[in-house]
Amino acid sequence: MIVSCEKCNKKFELNINLIPETGRLLQCGSCSHQWHYKPPKKNVHKDEIKVLEKEAEDTETKIIKKNYKSKNVEKSQKKDSNQISFLNYLLVIIISFFAIILVVETFKIQISYFVPNLDFYLSSLYESLKDIFLFFEDLLK
Repeated sequence: MIVSCEKCNKKFELNINLIPETGRLLQCGSCSHQWHYKPPKKNVHKDEIKVLEKEAEDTETKIIKKNYKSKNVEKSQKKDSNQISFLNYLLVIIISFFAIILVVETFKIQISYFVPNLDFYLSSLYESLKDIFLFFEDLLK
């Protein structure tokens, strides 16, 4: 609230909550004039109250909509994050699978002491992989 000095008309900003309804003694910071200031009474009509209530409801509705939109955005970002996370895991599993096959193929002779018929298992695996690749190749044609 803006209050002006009665003597020098200097304007000051004052918090309305600091002045009681009965008024208060104020002093100008510029000319040191003192006067009793009583805040003006507010005559609020019913129409004004309805308008203020409507504005408050609109503001509340806007806040709720904004929160709802931000939650939806967060959910969609989480979905995207989950999909990317799944694809990352799938990629890691595929790379790990081929790395294990490469290690087993490299140390085939040493591992064959522990796993008999390793050559048979590897050849079956290679044939299965060829069949899978041929299936996708035919599928894309």
